[in-house]
Amino acid sequence: MTMGWWGVGLALGVPWLAGALWLRLLWREPAPGVWPLALGYGYVLSMLGVTLLLRGMDALGLSLGFIGPILLFALLAVAGGRRLRQRPAVQTGDKGTMLERTPIWQRILFGVLLLWLGLRLIGLALEIWWHPLFPWDAWTTWAVRARIWSELHQLVPFVSPQDWLADPGGQTHTIAAWQYPATVSLLALWPTLAHGAWNETAANLPWLGCALALGLGFYGQARLWGASPLTSLTFLWLLLSLPLLDTHVALAGYADLWLATTLGLAFFALLQWARDGDWRQGGLVLAFALACPFIKQEGAVWLLLFIPALLVARLRGRWLLALLGGTIATGAAAWTMGGVSFGVPGAGIVQLTPSLIELPYVGRFALTYHDSWDSVWRNLFVYGNWHLLTYVLALAIGWGLFAATRRGAPSWLRAGTVFVLGALSALFVLFFLTDAHLWATKSTSINRLFLQFVPAFVFWMLTLWESRARSAGGSAIPNLADRDRQSPEAPLGAPTFSRPPG
Repeated sequence: MTMGWWGVGLALGVPWLAGALWLRLLWREPAPGVWPLALGYGYVLSMLGVTLLLRGMDALGLSLGFIGPILLFALLAVAGGRRLRQRPAVQTGDKGTMLERTPIWQRILFGVLLLWLGLRLIGLALEIWWHPLFPWDAWTTWAVRARIWSELHQLVPFVSPQDWLADPGGQTHTIAAWQYPATVSLLALWPTLAHGAWNETAANLPWLGCALALGLGFYGQARLWGASPLTSLTFLWLLLSLPLLDTHVALAGYADLWLATTLGLAFFALLQWARDGDWRQGGLVLAFALACPFIKQEGAVWLLLFIPALLVARLRGRWLLALLGGTIATGAAAWTMGGVSFGVPGAGIVQLTPSLIELPYVGRFALTYHDSWDSVWRNLFVYGNWHLLTYVLALAIGWGLFAATRRGAPSWLRAGTVFVLGALSALFVLFFLTDAHLWATKSTSINRLFLQFVPAFVFWMLTLWESRARSAGGSAIPNLADRDRQSPEAPLGAPTFSRPPG
């Protein structure tokens, strides 16, 4: 069934609506930022749900199509909307009076930043609409599979070149990156099924939704954290104005934007859960962190970064010291004995030795030091990919280390700092100790891999800013809607709202 651009709109909008409504139902109490959070997280969750449905249809031997999945999401959206309407309305206070007490310059600046972001997203949307498929990886990997699946309406397998040559029936296909996860290709496939035929613009539109979802999720979590609307929007503007991130939206087709968004949304929820133990945020951490390996291979490694962050969030004092000491002692013993090697059922071999790292789904890397400092410096600090982000991040790391190692540091601060340091350590190992140093020296993948952590880095810096502002006597930029509300039973590290002195 051919529905053209109406079908594309339904394919992207109906699952988004269903995901947002059901996520919104989890928050029964009035809270700032819940709707942006639900919209941002709901889009990514629903798109990932679409890919699972397409896999399920193929596993059952059904021809890939648009009607069945869209009807299911439409029913979910109607059910979610009805449940939301049945919820009693809760009065949240006289927002008009609060806004009248807000200085006019703050409201003007908020409007200017919002307009800037809106115009920027419109510009990126036009780039997607006008440009044909452009990125190299989209040509060779992600869009190749999507187009073949779109033409055949089935998920024909992609195998290694050797298996493809050995296939007498010609029912398989091959590409250089045949072993890459299929999720991103399925995301590009879905709107083309609704369009009725392969269309590069339709295949690229989910990337625009991904950028918008990242922005909404970031803003919603920042507001739930206790940041004022202006502070939240300012940090969001800093994130969405980064040249390389915008490039990955305008030149849609790479997987890195999806991994950056999924990893970032998981990290935002991690800090919220570490602060107050909210089970809803814990569920979001679990869902989005586990999705990372299904987007790109390195997502399996980035998933492991959540483990130490979760542990330091829940352990303190002697238990934390015992864990740290035991980990160091175990690692030193294993290193002295030549490392460890074991098999993972259904996955492959794990080897960690002084001369080799091998991980299932990721690859095999020989370990030896490479002097990549000059290339890393130029790509992260000199070239125009990141504005001044890396300089500010360096200052934030020093600040975060000092704050996180002080006695009585809140759990969210320890968890966030450990995650950030773990991410940078993983990148250091990759670019300085393995053959992947060529990705830095040739300026190929270094910025794309760094991009995958950028949303998490920026949100972490926002939490540091808010923590410092509150410890100094109040929010640096007063909350536009909540500054007169204060909770006497807020957990350690939770935001409180009070009128600044004087």
